[in-house]
Amino acid sequence: MSSANKQKGTRWEVKVCDYLRQQGFTETFRLAPGGELDPGDVGGLPDWAIEVRDRAKHDLSRNVRDANQRAINKGSRWGCSIMKKRQHPVEDAYVVLDLRTFAEVLKALDR
Repeated sequence: MSSANKQKGTRWEVKVCDYLRQQGFTETFRLAPGGELDPGDVGGLPDWAIEVRDRAKHDLSRNVRDANQRAINKGSRWGCSIMKKRQHPVEDAYVVLDLRTFAEVLKALDR
């Protein structure tokens, strides 16, 4: 049986995927844990490796580092972490990435 924290995390991952599908990213789905070569928590967005976090205390550095590692594991262009904002709906979640990744996304959008 799963721990309470694991169940909480799974519920949050499902909500994030549901929201992204509602926004038109219909191929979005929840990935199973991937072990050492974990590609992140959300599939269906080939350019992105996404870590989804529902924790009482935010650790930005760790979350961004993990997301970037997931991007390497997955072979995707970018990594980001989607972190739950307590007492708010899913669309108010934080999306966190480092400045290097943000600049790369801006360059890609500008082309």
